[in-house]
Order: sequence, then C-alpha cells, then structure tokens
Amino acid sequence: MFSFQPHNQATKNYIDKLIGKLKTCDVIAMFDIKTNNILVVLDKFSTKICRKNLEKNNKWKISDISELNFKENTKKYHNSYYQCTKEIILPTLPRKSSNYYIQIRNFRTKRNVNVELEKKASFVNKFKNLFGHFSGTNIGYRANILKEKDLTAIKNLFNNQTSVEEYRKIILAFIEGYEAGLARQTYPYFGWFKVMCTLITGTIFVMFWYGVYLVGSGLRFSMDGIKFRPETTDITFNDVKGVAEAKQELSDIVEFLKNPEKFSALGAKLPKGVLLVGPPGTGKTLLARAVAGEAGVPFFHAAGPEFEEILVGQGARRMRDLFKAAKEKAPAVIFIDEIDSVGAKRTNSALHPYANQTVNQLLTEMDGFLQNEGVIVLGATNRRDDLDKALMRPGRFDVEVVVDIPDYSSRKEIFDLYLSKILTRDVDTSYLAKCTVGFTGADIENMVNQAALRAAINDAEYVSMKHLEYARDKLIMGPERKLKINDTETNSITAYHEAGHALVAYYTKDAPALHKITIMPHGHSLGHTAFLSNKDQIHITKSKLLAQMDSAMGGRAAEELIFGPDKITAGAQSDFKAATSIAEEMVNLYGMSEKVGFGVRMGNRTDGYPSGPNANDLSDNEVKRLLQESYERAKMILQKHAKELKKVADALLKYETLSSKDVEAVINGEKISTETLKNQSRIIDPSEHVL
Repeated sequence: MFSFQPHNQATKNYIDKLIGKLKTCDVIAMFDIKTNNILVVLDKFSTKICRKNLEKNNKWKISDISELNFKENTKKYHNSYYQCTKEIILPTLPRKSSNYYIQIRNFRTKRNVNVELEKKASFVNKFKNLFGHFSGTNIGYRANILKEKDLTAIKNLFNNQTSVEEYRKIILAFIEGYEAGLARQTYPYFGWFKVMCTLITGTIFVMFWYGVYLVGSGLRFSMDGIKFRPETTDITFNDVKGVAEAKQELSDIVEFLKNPEKFSALGAKLPKGVLLVGPPGTGKTLLARAVAGEAGVPFFHAAGPEFEEILVGQGARRMRDLFKAAKEKAPAVIFIDEIDSVGAKRTNSALHPYANQTVNQLLTEMDGFLQNEGVIVLGATNRRDDLDKALMRPGRFDVEVVVDIPDYSSRKEIFDLYLSKILTRDVDTSYLAKCTVGFTGADIENMVNQAALRAAINDAEYVSMKHLEYARDKLIMGPERKLKINDTETNSITAYHEAGHALVAYYTKDAPALHKITIMPHGHSLGHTAFLSNKDQIHITKSKLLAQMDSAMGGRAAEELIFGPDKITAGAQSDFKAATSIAEEMVNLYGMSEKVGFGVRMGNRTDGYPSGPNANDLSDNEVKRLLQESYERAKMILQKHAKELKKVADALLKYETLSSKDVEAVINGEKISTETLKNQSRIIDPSEHVL
C-alpha cells in the first residue's frame, strides 16, 4: 500500500489506479517476461516518480532475513539507501503523514518452490520436463519469453534522464497493451506432450507385464526349443575301449536304428529305452554318442538338471519339446544324462505338489510311442536305486546295460588308445594297467594328459614312465607341495605316522600291497601312504576288510606308542573315517557280525532284519568293537616291531619318500643310497613286489 503527503496525492492516485488494474499473468503474456521481472518494472514506475522524496526520507533497505520484530528492522536499516538490486514484489509504503518508509520483504511462493524442485529434480520430474510438463509455470508463457536483448531494451526506457511526462506516456502505452492482452482468449493447456508421455509410459508398463505373463505361460520356454537341435556325431564303437560287454548289448540297438523294418516284420516289439548304469567316468556318455554314430542318426542330448525350472510346468514342457524335436528327425537317439535328477521317485509331499510333473511327462512320452517311430531313449545314471519304479518297468526302459569299472585288460586297451595320441618312449602299458587298479576310463585319460603336460613343462621330447608315475601319484595322493614343513617335531610325528601304516600293512596277512610312503605334503595332508592292489578284486573277504582296518589304525597307534597319549594328533581323521566305513559295511551290509546277524540296514530302510532302538544300539556297539579290536591289533604289531618302526621313520626323515622296495630294504637292514633312490623305477609290478 502507498501513503503520500498531500502534494503527491495526485501521483499516488494515478499509480494506484494503474496497479489496481494490472494482473500479473496478463502482464507476463504481454511482455513475455518472468513474473518478478514485470514487478521490477512496476516498482521502477513508482520509485521514479517519487524519487526525490524516497532519497530524502528512505530509512529501509532490502532484507532477506527479517529481525524478530518491526522495531528491530527499523533500527538495523536506519539511514540506508534504497536500491532496487533484486527482483522484488511490489513495495508497500506504510501510512505516514510526513515520510516515505519502504520495507521490502521476500517470501517463498509456490512458484519459487517449484523452481527449486526443478533445479533438484528427481528422475520422474526430469522425465516430465523432457516432454514439456513444467510444474508451476505455464508452458505457453515460457514458449514466448523474450530474448535477453529485448528485455534489456525495455529496461533502457527507464533511465535517469526520462522526464515524468515521458514516464506517463510509457505507462499509457503499457495500459493499452494490457487492455489488448485482456481481449485475447486464453485456452486451457491440455499438454499434448504430457499426453504423449502418459501414453508412452502406459505402453511400456503394459508391454512389461505382458512379457511377464508370456514367461509365466510358457511362451518363453517354447522359444527355448531351439536348444534341442540334433547333433551329428562321428564317434563309433572303435573309439570306445574297455567296455566290450556294453558294446555288445548296444549293438542290437544300433541294428534296430539301421533296419527297423527287420524287427517289425517279424512282429517283434521294438525297444523304447536303454538305461546305462555305472560309476562316474566309465564312458556312459561316450557309449551313447557311439550308438548314434554307428547308426548314423541324429543325436539329441539333454541333462537331467536342465529340466529343473523355477516356474511350475516348465520341466514338463521342456520334456515335450525334446521328444517333439526327436520325432520330427526320427530315427533318432535321445540321451538324458543324470536321469536320476528328473526320473527320481515321485513324492506325495504337500510342500511340492507339482514336483512330479516332469517325471510324469517322461513316463507319458516313453509309453506313448508308436511301435515304429524309430526313437530310442538312452538314460545314464550312477544312482539306479533312486529311479521311480514306473520308469524301470518293461515298455519304458526295456534294456539295462551295466558299465562297470574296467578290469586289467580293459585298462590296457584304454592306455593303448590314449597313449597312441601322444609321443611316448619305453612305456609299458601292461605295467600301467597293473598299477592303476580301480581307475576308470576318465581317470586314465586324465592321467595320460597330466603326464603329457608334465613332459612339456620339463621340455622333454616325449612322455616317459617317469612322467606317467608323476601323474598317477598326483591323482592318488594329490598335488605334491614343493617344500617340506620346516618343523622338526611335526616332521617326526608325520614320519612315525606314515611308518606305522607301512609296518602294519607289511606284517598283516591279506593287507593291500604298499606302493609308496612320503612325508612331503600332498593336498591337505602332511604325508601319504599309497597302497597298490596286486590284482582286480572280485571277492572281498572278511580277512581283507580287517587288514584294511588294521592298516588304517597303524598311524594313530604309532603316534601313541612313540609320543604318548597326550601327543596324538588330528591327522588320523581320514584313517578313522575309512576304518569306520569298513566296519559299518561289515555289520550292516555284509552280515559279518555274529551278534547283529544277517540283514541289510541303509539308514531307516531295512531288509531281512528288524530295526529299532535296540537293533541300532546293537549295531553301533558292534562297529565300536570292531574298531577297538583293530586298533589293538595294530598297536600290538608296532610294539613287536618297534626297531623296524624306528628304522623306517628315520629313513623317511632322511629321504622324504620311500617306495615299497625301499621299505623292504630298510626292514631287512639293507642300506639305501641316494643314487639308488634317484635311479630306481617308481612303477612297481605288484605281482613281483607285494609286502
């Protein structure tokens, strides 16, 4: 509000009339400048007309921070000169008869808040601004804002040399423009950019949830069908060694795939599935590829875990797609590796009501074949007992082929196959086959490859027996560490521990043949004692099992005898684990306990013998008795041969590694030279050297 002295009343009325008629939004539309800018112009009108009185009596200045009360503001800014240095609101002049007092205060309007929000905009606000949705400001006004030079030209009109009469003319022109602005019709802003933004956002939202729906409904899975592409394999039975019996049985399947009319003409029912059962690494996958290669038909491969899906029904759909792809390429071979993971026994658990869908689909697909469709299913597993009984009935897996660990002749064939692919010299596969009892085809392949790598590292021109021995020990004992433990007491305990194993095996009937002992760390152990079977074990007698237990107990027995019961170590953990496993099998599986009797116990399942708390306690007591008796026998042997125990331990501390020949020489009192250790062959024929 303005308050003037009587001689300025006319001027005051003129300005009041002008300001009363003005509306901020229309002034903006006319001058196309920001809100505060036009208010600055109006402020210049009033201050120019009343300049003399303001310069004489002004006691105020702009304050962004007000004091506690009006009186404090008056004292703080007394005798200050008013200058319009900021964009301000219209000044308010207090009513006073003599002087002009102008107090200018800034406050935050809604527009100021919106401007600050736009400066510190979130991602959503930035996205809105990108499409023209400016909160707090009319987009139509912003589109017509004058350029900086135009705004400067308007401000230059109000210079200090302009007379009052000229100011009045400018004001009249301003009013005329203002009136013209009122006549212009302002249409409400619908914001086509805002509409476009909304449509795009809505479209993206709908497409996202539609994609989620498609995944849930299984459309994504149908696109996964491209994974089931047929493979053309050139592997034949000539590339598979050591499984002669399995190849003989599978040759009938090959004949069916080559000439199915031969079987159907006689009215014979064609086989639908073949189950390959055997330990890991025996060549089940290689046999399946060889079947397809021999028959010259497409080969479809899938692993059991691939059918495990998070979404319900995906496993069954994948199974349908697999068989559909195979039928289109018939005759064909479908190979499902680790079939126990998809064909496990069905459950009635309420927690997993859909867990049986995949195996049910497999049963349906196999039982729904036409007799002449020409699709054979090969399944591989090492856990046959976990398969569902319905999967094993005739009409699904008609043939079961056992792929067992290779024997001596089979190992020799496998060595001949893999050694023919590398450069070798002076390698005897007969010795190698004898020294690798229990090795599978995959183990032998890995052993030959490790030997070739070792030869390359040593810059050798060919692979020799030395490299093969290194590879074998690495597979059996673990990788050897380069340095021995630098602790005398630790090495002494380790030496007596390993010597205890060797001495008990040496003096025990039917014990496994010793191959090598060492106090060099291998893997996680500080030392190792390797035994070597002299032939393939077809029957395992009770005497052999007890001898294995006694040999395992020899390490702890030696520690207690030499260092006392307070110095025994935790190094016998693996020995006790092996001995306990043998004792439990003797009692619960082999019927070798008189007190427990006959019967098979596997967890909570029984066969031929009642189970219960009393039976379990009786079984545990028998296992404990067998272990204790085995420990006492090992302890008795070491007490009887204490001198030999010390000799072997001292030799280990000196030479670090001893072969079976070295141990025998030490026991017999013969000396071992360093040269002998370096030059002797480490591959021992078990038929000639059995301790």
